[in-house]
Amino acid sequence: MTDRLRAMRRVLAVQDGLKRSADWRLAEAERAAADVEAARGDLARFRDAELPTGALAAAAAAQARRLDARAAAAAAAVAAGAEAMREATARQKLFGRAVEALAREEAAARERRDLERLVEDLAAAASRAPPRHEG
Repeated sequence: MTDRLRAMRRVLAVQDGLKRSADWRLAEAERAAADVEAARGDLARFRDAELPTGALAAAAAAQARRLDARAAAAAAAVAAGAEAMREATARQKLFGRAVEALAREEAAARERRDLERLVEDLAAAASRAPPRHEG
């Protein structure tokens, strides 16, 4: 294996790690978004059950605004995470194809060298062999 192929495989390993990291960040953003939606649901059920008034109503409204802000941030994080995941996947596939192509090129070059060596060995053996006489 040439140094170039080894280097490309190291880059591919890094790309694999970046993709796993992007996947983890996306999953974390999706969990955060789900947590916010669950909290919004809890708040809505509380409002429906308790019919808050006065200070309690103001606190519930403030909590709803905070949850709305968290929901917007979570949605943005999910969108960014999804985009990062698409980009990481594309880079990983690109490097994977490049590594495969380079490995095929090296295998073909190795086969050519082996064939050339075999032809040279046969030619050398033929030139050393005593001439055959038919008859």
